[in-house]
Amino acid sequence: MNKTVPLSVRVGDDDAAFLAGLDIADAKTPSEKLRAILARERRRSEGTQDPEAAIDLVQDMLRPAQRQVRRREGDGPRSDLVHKAYGRVPELTGLLLAGPADSGPRALADFEARVAGKVAAIARDFMELGLSSQRRCYTDDVVETHLPPLVELADLIALSNDRRKDRT
Repeated sequence: MNKTVPLSVRVGDDDAAFLAGLDIADAKTPSEKLRAILARERRRSEGTQDPEAAIDLVQDMLRPAQRQVRRREGDGPRSDLVHKAYGRVPELTGLLLAGPADSGPRALADFEARVAGKVAAIARDFMELGLSSQRRCYTDDVVETHLPPLVELADLIALSNDRRKDRT
């Protein structure tokens, strides 16, 4: 274990109130919260080659906003779209933060394939919302507003692929 160094800091009333209200897992006291903030900033500044650690970092960053959304929803309407995004975006962002495992062409290709899989999962989640008449969203037409251009692109891609097959 590293040697600890005592620090004394002075912060304004607003910062003290902010620190007291800050919700960081396993950090209750101001000292624990400052250590957790330092650890998070160290991870962020040093980067990480571990996608799982990067995903955890992004989830930690999004957690306060996600909790706020849940609190605001209360017993009212929920949004499957928003909750799916909170689940998928950290996976993609964490992978992008970690980057490829190595520096060779095979590592880059593997990285690209993993990114493509995460992007496709996000698109698939969104498109699946268009299948259900029972989807839960804050507004009835949010999916219908954004889905048609994606469906049109998918149709054009299918048509293009069919034409390529006909030429061969």
